[in-house]
Amino acid sequence: MKREIWHLTEGLVFMHFAVYFLTSTGQGSLETLALLPGMVATRPWTLFTFQFIHTGMISFFFSALVLWIMARPLEELWGSPRFLAFYLISIGGATGTALLLGAPLVGDIFLATSLLFTFATLYPDTEFRLFFILPVKVKYLAVVGGAFLAFQSFNYGLVAGAANFVGMSAGYVFFLATRRIPTRRKIAFEMKKRRAKREISAENNATEGRNRLWDPRVMQAEAETRAAGDVPAGLQPLLEELDVAADSTITVCAPEDFGHIDDETCRTCAGYPECAARAIRAAAQKE
Repeated sequence: MKREIWHLTEGLVFMHFAVYFLTSTGQGSLETLALLPGMVATRPWTLFTFQFIHTGMISFFFSALVLWIMARPLEELWGSPRFLAFYLISIGGATGTALLLGAPLVGDIFLATSLLFTFATLYPDTEFRLFFILPVKVKYLAVVGGAFLAFQSFNYGLVAGAANFVGMSAGYVFFLATRRIPTRRKIAFEMKKRRAKREISAENNATEGRNRLWDPRVMQAEAETRAAGDVPAGLQPLLEELDVAADSTITVCAPEDFGHIDDETCRTCAGYPECAARAIRAAAQKE
């Protein structure tokens, strides 16, 4: 099963760059993109565009960096459908709370923090270079991210802060609730493993059936050869049949280890024809 990757992360990063460029150069209005509960009916696009608004370079840089470094691995790990569900639930939690409380909403600090917590839970000891200098494990960055979310929420006010907190919590709770669900990569691996197991089982069953048909004839041929002191002419067709069926790519056991169909290894071994032919010929040398 091939994982579905729609490159949603790249699309989100591009939207952040595009909106930041337009608003910082005066070609776009922050007010027309912000989520204002009383204006949603006439500006429905703000349910989506509010998250790309940034009050400064630091906010923009933090959002784009978190998306690129942490959202991309999650999308590749989960597959885009599951990542999209995570994203929509986080966005939905924030917008739903903002609309319910009648609070304006801008930025995606809730999504960035939710991604940070999720990534830190999965890979707590991954190190990043803070300011490209100081090595810091992501689990400690998650603590800093949580503090930054609280700080930003207080700056926006308790009502807007509640929307950010709910958005962050919704995404993270979704991750925790679906954490035990196997990823598409793991599902594909398990399906491949089970398919290989079925194929091996079917091949073993077919080989065992073939060996069972040969075994009585081989045992009788050994007895006749041993009694005659040489391979009787009538057994040549059987030896030719066994020689043709022998697989030169298989390393067979020592002659004394050949146990016919009663041996668990010999029963399903593809090298049975070679061992059987060898046992018949060897019987001519035994008294």
